[in-house]
Amino acid sequence: MRLRDYFPLGLAKGDAFCNRENETELLVDNLKNGKHTLLVATRRYGKSSLALHAIKLSGLPYVEIDFYMASNEKAVEKYILDGVVDLIGKSFGSVDKIINSIKRYLKNLKPKLDIGPSAFKLELAVDNAVDPATNVKEALLLLEKLLEEKGMQAVMLMDEFQSVGSIAKGSGIEAAIRHVAQKTKHLTILFSGSNRKLLTTMFEDENRPLYKLCWKMQLKRIDQKHYHDHLQKAAISAWKNRLEDEILNEILSITERHPFYVNKLCDRVWSLNKKSPPSLLAVSQAWIEIIEEEKSDAIKDILQLSAGQKAVLTQIAKGAAQLTNKKTILRLEMSSSSIITAIEGLEEKDIIEKQGNKYQVINPVLKHFVLKSSTEEL
Repeated sequence: MRLRDYFPLGLAKGDAFCNRENETELLVDNLKNGKHTLLVATRRYGKSSLALHAIKLSGLPYVEIDFYMASNEKAVEKYILDGVVDLIGKSFGSVDKIINSIKRYLKNLKPKLDIGPSAFKLELAVDNAVDPATNVKEALLLLEKLLEEKGMQAVMLMDEFQSVGSIAKGSGIEAAIRHVAQKTKHLTILFSGSNRKLLTTMFEDENRPLYKLCWKMQLKRIDQKHYHDHLQKAAISAWKNRLEDEILNEILSITERHPFYVNKLCDRVWSLNKKSPPSLLAVSQAWIEIIEEEKSDAIKDILQLSAGQKAVLTQIAKGAAQLTNKKTILRLEMSSSSIITAIEGLEEKDIIEKQGNKYQVINPVLKHFVLKSSTEEL
């Protein structure tokens, strides 16, 4: 394993995967026992890495459907139908041998077999007169029936699923997915997404079709002890030496254990210090470089906030615990209802998250510039 592979900025695999042992164990158990699960985390928290890590440990055939680029119901329909076809191929191999079963379970969709260079390729052709929700329901039920026939299980990972909620707006495809999901015993669906507000609305609003359908897993930051173990393993691999606790604590302090920034900082520190462990100064200089690189994105996010949101965000960045008490209301010159509205807006934009009874800024780089701005205004 290459040293830098300990700190990927994309998917974490193998030795790059840091802990999440409890979450992994629960998720693998859910997948094997047909328990649909909603996996929620803010962007760049390792959500996709955990999902794929658990699916691979389960040993079940799977398909990943990413709805990030879906713009309308027809696009969602195509992504799901393509996913069903892909999973049928992964689960059963030669689809020509099960074509009669496929035909038996379909009413509106038309199965077609194309002869490829090495195998038959299945296509589910749609009748455009039939609405996308009906086609989605039929395709998912087909997959469940085929798995039942063979006594098999499979997993469908629906990533960035909040896009479906934005498009379907609580009807149609959402209802079709629920219709199938509440009946399946062989197909397990893992819903995943990064917009916590939208996903919460989809799965916890009693007026939405997916209400109370799933187990919910919300990822938090990796525990400091687990990061210690992971970084020491990478240090020994690189320098045959352990890092001093002072260095470890500095890395985890300035990144605030945000998974993406821990990896980005360590990737740089390990790369720039090939012969020996880094000094505190080397860690600090690498972090300053990262802050400057990400400055434009952080400033852009801040500029998009309302005046009230900026004011409340500053208080959160400074560590304020009581945001609607009399002292804070007077300091901000805002009513308690305006402060609550600002908090809700910041949560919806994925700028802040609640840890226990206190809010915190999610992105440590953004927090740096919020605090810097407030200091310069004094």
